[in-house]
Amino acid sequence: MPNKKGFALFLIALISVNDAYKILVIFPLCSKSHNNLGKGVVNNLLDAGHEVVYCTCFADKEKRPNLTEVDLSHVETQLGFDKDMEEQFKIKNLVGKNNFADSLFFMYVTYEIHRLFLNDDVLINFLSDTNQKFDAVVAEWFFSELFSGIAPLFQSHMIWFATTEAHWQILRIVDDIPSPAYSTDLFSVNIPPLDFLQRAKELWSVIKRYVILNCVVMPIEQHLYNKVYTPIGETRGIRLPSYYDAAYNGSLLLLNSHPSIGTPFRLPQNAHYVAGFHIDTKTKPLPENLQKLMNEAKHGVIYFSMGSNLKSMGMSDFMRDSLLKMFSELKQTVIWKFESDLDNVPKNIHLTKWAPQQSVLAHPNLKMFITHGGQLSTTEAIHFGVPVVGIPVYGDQHVNMKSAVEKGVGITVTLDDNMAGELSAAIQEILNNPSYSKTAKELSSIFHDRPMSPAKELVYWVEHVIRTGGARHLRSPAVNVPLYQKFYLDLLLIMALILYLTLKVLRRLFRQRTPVKVKES
Repeated sequence: MPNKKGFALFLIALISVNDAYKILVIFPLCSKSHNNLGKGVVNNLLDAGHEVVYCTCFADKEKRPNLTEVDLSHVETQLGFDKDMEEQFKIKNLVGKNNFADSLFFMYVTYEIHRLFLNDDVLINFLSDTNQKFDAVVAEWFFSELFSGIAPLFQSHMIWFATTEAHWQILRIVDDIPSPAYSTDLFSVNIPPLDFLQRAKELWSVIKRYVILNCVVMPIEQHLYNKVYTPIGETRGIRLPSYYDAAYNGSLLLLNSHPSIGTPFRLPQNAHYVAGFHIDTKTKPLPENLQKLMNEAKHGVIYFSMGSNLKSMGMSDFMRDSLLKMFSELKQTVIWKFESDLDNVPKNIHLTKWAPQQSVLAHPNLKMFITHGGQLSTTEAIHFGVPVVGIPVYGDQHVNMKSAVEKGVGITVTLDDNMAGELSAAIQEILNNPSYSKTAKELSSIFHDRPMSPAKELVYWVEHVIRTGGARHLRSPAVNVPLYQKFYLDLLLIMALILYLTLKVLRRLFRQRTPVKVKES
């Protein structure tokens, strides 16, 4: 009997080992919010029993079993964001500015980030190591397909991870460009249904960026792709596909979004929503001082945070002081994530350099969340059923808050030195109108009503790609159809040619049959 039990345990262990995969996860941005998502992917794969190698700028001091980290934190110092650039991205200097993410400068920045990563000796040595083998590569897609060369190096499957709402630029690499008649650009604030001018604007936005991508950006990226990956491929004895073949050869697209938060895009079979996967299933307890503060707040708590990249200490003195004065007039306790110390702070305002945001949002005494409108913040707000007041600054923050307003869970305030009055009005509207809180809880219920949790769904689809040899059965046929064929331009050309020749023949026949009149003398 003991031998049978031992044999059974051996079989179970053998099965678990065979079901475990080795997965490479790479998130290129030296941004805490993006790293939170990267760590979420890593932790869920580790919890499922897989071995993970994580390329990151934020290597953890505490190591988990089956996790190896490739520390790329030194790349951040090479990005060239000097003091002048850092000064430009302070909140006080972003007031009144257009969304820089919708610009050629943003395209240059994204290229530069990928270039520095791919030219880094640590990453090159890792990719060149012939002992490294992976079943799949999960790479963050950040407005570039340059990481598409990593999967072929390891002869593994490529899984793209989009940190934002679905939009045409990411959907194009796994399916087709959705019609701008009903789908908007990530940096647009238009919400379908669109009127005539909005449709025209969205069409122009797609055409403009598509031309720039294909005529300028991708040829430059192709050169970098060949320069970096070709020698590594030779070291590994691998002949790489072309950049364009690799870019459109992804097996799966995971989207950090959900229809309850954003737009219900029409997705191909190999694209799936997993928003909320990074949120802890069991909310961690608050630090003792914050727990006491929130428990004892008689009129509730308002939480204010501008995220990890935008810092409140970067506000102008006037903006900061006017907000402090406005908050001091509220009955509610205000927890403000502020990165430096201040003197003479009003009694109802608690400044903290860091706060466990999920734990704060989960507290029943929280009345609302004042946020910059980042994807993680809006997702966490919906997860916990908390209404929001948004102060969007750049990137997808504008479209996130536009969606929150349309769905009835938030109010947008324009970033301005004199925004204290507008922010105060928004706070009072949410405090006095219970529909915001009610709608937030209803959306939260929809957000949670899924066949499986987003964490389990993420793991399931990664495993499915590996088990099925790349999930080719899920790939959209649209990826292999050239643009001119999608729009039937070849057919239109042939029809135009046939029409032209037909008219030409008919004209000749008409001339031949028309009698010539002879003039009488």
